[in-house]
Amino acid sequence: MFDFLKKSKKPNPDASRLLASILVVFPAVQSVTYESKGETLEFSFALNGKFSQNDFENFLAYVAESLETFHHLEGLGGAKIELNVEGVYGTYFLNVRRDVATLTCRELSLLTDLAANYFGDRLIEEYDENYFPDEEYLIAQEDYLEQCLNNMRQLRVEGRLVGVREHERVVVYAR
Repeated sequence: MFDFLKKSKKPNPDASRLLASILVVFPAVQSVTYESKGETLEFSFALNGKFSQNDFENFLAYVAESLETFHHLEGLGGAKIELNVEGVYGTYFLNVRRDVATLTCRELSLLTDLAANYFGDRLIEEYDENYFPDEEYLIAQEDYLEQCLNNMRQLRVEGRLVGVREHERVVVYAR
């Protein structure tokens, strides 16, 4: 009778912390989605400006080659990665889908650095200009993020979780 009174799904706390941590540690990541079906994480980076198809093709080839080299050096065989770009009228989203089984915090850091170096100030990063975390805090956050990734590999999280950045807040919800 009253559908709004039904209990809503609550996200898994470990998975929620993982998504929130990614958004906190990496201000260039605008949203992150966990899909239980393929046990993947999709990261979305927002871009503002005019781009040609060639710009995106070159970037996607650059990222694919860089990550392939990284995986080879790290001994990560069988890593699954999908890259795509979508958008119109000067706002684009670069989407990177990775399997949780082989994803590392170092790879995510590399990915955000590649996007920042390639697109420069056209990559939208949301962070408080007055907040400069010290190096110890960032190292602790990256360690925590790696721990959350390890937990996700061991847990079976059902459903779909989405984490988004909304101004200076991070919101994680189940879909």
